[in-house]
Amino acid sequence: MTVVAGLSDLIIRPSVKHQLEQYLQYPAHALMLVGQVGVGLGTIAKSLANQLAGSNVVYLSPTLHNKQKTKIINVDDISFLLSILHDKRNQRLAIIIDDADQTAPGVFERMLKLIEEPVNGVNYIFTTHVVNRIPTTIISRCNLINVFCPSASSCQDLYNNLDTRKVAQIKFMVADRPAQIAKLVTDEDLFEQRTKQISLAKDFVAGALLERLQVVDTVADRQAACNLCSDIALLLQAASHDLSSRAAIQLSHRLDLLADVSDSLRSNGNVRLQLINLVCHF
Repeated sequence: MTVVAGLSDLIIRPSVKHQLEQYLQYPAHALMLVGQVGVGLGTIAKSLANQLAGSNVVYLSPTLHNKQKTKIINVDDISFLLSILHDKRNQRLAIIIDDADQTAPGVFERMLKLIEEPVNGVNYIFTTHVVNRIPTTIISRCNLINVFCPSASSCQDLYNNLDTRKVAQIKFMVADRPAQIAKLVTDEDLFEQRTKQISLAKDFVAGALLERLQVVDTVADRQAACNLCSDIALLLQAASHDLSSRAAIQLSHRLDLLADVSDSLRSNGNVRLQLINLVCHF
């Protein structure tokens, strides 16, 4: 049986923890947790759901369906939830919809129907890292809590027994996002993978046209392409201090380009074409 941590065991900014505790006192029919990747939205959602409904929790997240190459929530997933709700029940139920913005066409309309027609004893907890992809019709029906990153000092204990070089590398990769820190600290394979991804992004930023083409030629799938865009943006932002006005304008154009390419990739745009677009206009 998986042990779910309580809020007091999680690294959360005090002001955010206060909001979450207030929610538990007066739980809304639908809650939406919003925050950066790595702040632990999924873990927080599970903690809240456990305190609301014990073991009566349904967890839904994007998965691969049929021959699709991108993880999404599709119509069948929502139909599964409806089948559960149609069952007569006398116990409270919490439904977590993680990464709720990653959906197939037509799913948002069905999500809206779920929360428009409340069922007694059922609480929904949505999470999203990109709230502007969620329709306002859904957001307006949710109690929204922004989960901001905690302080650097509150994350310090996660680095116990690590050498200073590795600590600096992890801080650069994920800043003060406790869920991501914990993964990189405990999973050596993941740490090595992320180190290689950052190195690849450095080659792209420093390279000329041919070198950049060689970098994108190594990208195998959509998720890897999204990761490359994120890592390039991370490197650019880290080097953004004390820029001349001309360099600052170029940086802004490049960040806008990376955002556009990332959005196209997440909207099922052709991976190869989007990466070539990035190379040509970077």
